[in-house]
Amino acid sequence: MAKYLLITFALVFGLQFQAISQDNTDVAALELEIHNLINKHRVSKGLKELKLNDAIRTEALGHSKNMASGKVPFSHKGFDERFNKLATIFNMSSGSENVANGPAEAKTIVEGWLASPKHKENIEGDFNMTGIGIAQAKNGTFFYTQIFVKSPEKPKIVVDEFENELLRLINDHRKKLGIASLTKNELIKTEALKYSEQMATGRVPIGSPSFDSPIRRLVQNMNAKAMAEIIGYGFNSPKEAFDSWMASSKQRETIEGSYDLTGIGIMQSKDGKVFITQVFILSR
Repeated sequence: MAKYLLITFALVFGLQFQAISQDNTDVAALELEIHNLINKHRVSKGLKELKLNDAIRTEALGHSKNMASGKVPFSHKGFDERFNKLATIFNMSSGSENVANGPAEAKTIVEGWLASPKHKENIEGDFNMTGIGIAQAKNGTFFYTQIFVKSPEKPKIVVDEFENELLRLINDHRKKLGIASLTKNELIKTEALKYSEQMATGRVPIGSPSFDSPIRRLVQNMNAKAMAEIIGYGFNSPKEAFDSWMASSKQRETIEGSYDLTGIGIMQSKDGKVFITQVFILSR
């Protein structure tokens, strides 16, 4: 079961600092500076650097905005929800969170965390990814959230979302060319999924199905006129797969072909690699 630590850290300043408008503060640069300082400290301790991740940053930023607006108190309120949401994206084994408030000074924030044993423990923890989100309150105070995650770097995919988005990209492209959209077919999808599963588990080589593969019999079983397939693997997003396919003249020709039915089978292997089989059928 995944574990997580909830550590709160407030920076208290005896001197007032001048409120700086969000427009005059490069928050992205501030986040990056904190990230670099954290990694510099980790390297000095013989630890691996943490890699920034946009999905983790989104959760961290949302919490900082909620604290800055007063929607939630300065605390770790809602961390379970943030952690559970990230767990749908990553195969997380552990996670933790540091928060702070104060001026727009990366060095001050990081030094404050390092001066706190518990926050330092998080910074030096067995994690490999992180996200930092910063938001400014109306009174000028900046709220900081850094989330630490240990997970294989390949995120888990939501298969239905991946499939639907890939088909949307393909059909949008066909529409621009005046070509009818492809209609999803469950029988085709079933065979495509079986083939992706076989590739993901190493039961068949990565590449097009062999001549005697069951997927080839779809033409006969569906009394179809023509069939083609596109195989993809190693893509982290539907857009990445689509762009790669469109860059190939042969695959682009298939995408723009006179087919009317399609089925997409997607499987993610244990090491996080995504395998895609899309079959195109001309049924009429």
